[in-house]
Amino acid sequence: MIDRQMWVKKILPAVGAGVVGAIILVGGLRLYKSYKRVVVVPNKPILPTSVIPPTATPTPDPDADFSVALLGYAGGDHDGAGLTDSILVARVQPKKERILMISIPRDLWVKLPLSTIEGEEHWYKINAAFVLGGDDKKYPNKAIEYTGEAGGGMVVKSVLGEVLGMPIDYFVAVDFSGFMSAIDNLGGINVYVARSFEDPFYPIKGAENETCGKSVEEITAIEATMSGWKLEQAYECRFETLKFEKGLVEMSGELALKYVRSRHSPTDGGDFNRARRQREVIEAVKNKVISIGFLPKVIPLISQLSWHIQTDIDLEKMNEWVNRFDQFSNYEIENIALTTENVLMDSKSSAGQFILTSIDGIGYWNAVQEYIDGVVNEIKPTEVMDN
Repeated sequence: MIDRQMWVKKILPAVGAGVVGAIILVGGLRLYKSYKRVVVVPNKPILPTSVIPPTATPTPDPDADFSVALLGYAGGDHDGAGLTDSILVARVQPKKERILMISIPRDLWVKLPLSTIEGEEHWYKINAAFVLGGDDKKYPNKAIEYTGEAGGGMVVKSVLGEVLGMPIDYFVAVDFSGFMSAIDNLGGINVYVARSFEDPFYPIKGAENETCGKSVEEITAIEATMSGWKLEQAYECRFETLKFEKGLVEMSGELALKYVRSRHSPTDGGDFNRARRQREVIEAVKNKVISIGFLPKVIPLISQLSWHIQTDIDLEKMNEWVNRFDQFSNYEIENIALTTENVLMDSKSSAGQFILTSIDGIGYWNAVQEYIDGVVNEIKPTEVMDN
């Protein structure tokens, strides 16, 4: 028989330590698996065969600017699930203590690096870059750096870098479920709604194929005479009406998603207004993260979002940013957007699609880059024009 005192003093603590160790190990393994799902490692490009003499590597500047592409997409298994509804570039400038949030319209017409075959070009709206870049089967002739799990994000980074004229260092892609979960994990957010609006055509999830009581004959007649958005409007039961009043509004993840996705309001519709609302939500998220303290939320958030988020930001860089969180949280956020009021213009593709291009024309980005460079370096508009 085991002596009771020995059990209490030696064996019980050892068992307890073993149980705690097992819990920590299981938790660590779960977190590691989550991390491996979240963080994707880009394939390295094939270097030229010529030997380049080694040179000294300069010490990186910890306060150098860096840029992160922030992508939001629907997710799921329906048509268009991988198209990015929102595209933002966060340009972090530690020396100026500010973050530039640059909104990119999803209809921007760009050339995607989906083939290395000479003369083979692929032009699409930029919201297709992430999903097409990640499709190695359909596009087997991509350069190696655009293949694999990180392929979609790398294609987006390449295209955004070409458009904006600056390197995009990292990407973060989150689907709608992940977006809602992240906000709910924070306990909701308080968003300042800049203007009141109503959207009578917000799509109801799961109602995409509802017939709305129409007979086969009625459906045949409607589809024979209508197409595009007019055809969609004919099925009113597939939509709900959203209403937002100006002022501070407490939002759950679901309501915040509706706020940033709404685009059919007669007074506040379209992609440019939607981009403004997306920036308002990011500001609200920043304020909430600061108010509740971010660090305790990191581990459960990574685990919770592991099936809904993808990034090429590795653990070392995440840890560095977490340690600088107090510093970053005090930065001023400045919002800018590429629109038809500054450097873009409406156009049509050869297939008749509505697209947006630079005012310089399709595939030319001088005006866009000068505009962005002027904001990044705080050059006045007159100075940009004089250059």
